[in-house]
Amino acid sequence: MLRRNFVAAAGTISALLFGSESVGAAGNRRDDQGEQHGAQDARPTPPAKTVLHLSGGEKSAYQGALMNAKNLLDDDSVPVKDLILVANGPGVKVYTPPSEGDNEFADLINSLQERGVTFRACENAMDMFDLTEDDLLDGVETVPSAVGELARLQELDYGYIKAP
Repeated sequence: MLRRNFVAAAGTISALLFGSESVGAAGNRRDDQGEQHGAQDARPTPPAKTVLHLSGGEKSAYQGALMNAKNLLDDDSVPVKDLILVANGPGVKVYTPPSEGDNEFADLINSLQERGVTFRACENAMDMFDLTEDDLLDGVETVPSAVGELARLQELDYGYIKAP
């Protein structure tokens, strides 16, 4: 145990004396052009392409997923190039138009579409709930399976976020 502590202390002292990026990552540093950067620049940049996955069928899950999309777009520190929300299971019901006032999220979906968000529905889940493409809000795309679409998007370097 004493030897382990000595080795750890020696490593820390060496890093401090010889300047280690990992030890000093939170401090100021200069880039190749000589510009100084502070601790806030040390955060990794998230993926520019992101897929949100919604599988829950409760209104709170719908609201959580849509607010996650909105919050991601509103966060100026995140360079979002492409945002896709893929729904499967009872989550596909969020894409059905309002009938008798039961889809309070249609306007939010429309506003997110105007901001460039793509919405995709799992055809397997649609079959389970007897939904057709005609039953979906305008602009919602369908995919043969949500899991296949999620795997495909991750292979294309999309960051994955499981929505509530």
